[in-house]
Amino acid sequence: MSSLILVLYIWKSIFSKMKNKFLKYLTLFLAIFVLNSCIKPRETEYSTSSEKAFLVITNGTTQDELTKIAAEFKTERNIDVDFSKTEFSSDGTIKKLDFEVNCNDGFRGDATSTAEILQTKNSGFSRNYRKNGKDAFVMGAM
Repeated sequence: MSSLILVLYIWKSIFSKMKNKFLKYLTLFLAIFVLNSCIKPRETEYSTSSEKAFLVITNGTTQDELTKIAAEFKTERNIDVDFSKTEFSSDGTIKKLDFEVNCNDGFRGDATSTAEILQTKNSGFSRNYRKNGKDAFVMGAM
């Protein structure tokens, strides 16, 4: 949060020295756009297709979503995803991400992340089923 205050202070200093109204409004619009894209939670993405299964966990992912997604991975692709060590806040969002994936075909892994890290980097896994596909299994930052 202190870095946000510093950015706003610097922006205010630059903004007050601008003479052109158009540039002021353009700068204000761009600043709001950038801040909004940094703060706004991103959506959870996942797929259980026959060619590639993947999960991208974001700072907006909830406990209910993860429970539903884990069940779908098990049913559709026989992939075990265990979030039992993950810690959630009272609103259901992630405080500490700690999960394991077992694709039940020799590929498995685990990853951890904090809520602070999820603000800037997504986490998850990808299992590529294509023959001669690059990166058959990847886990961690996505």
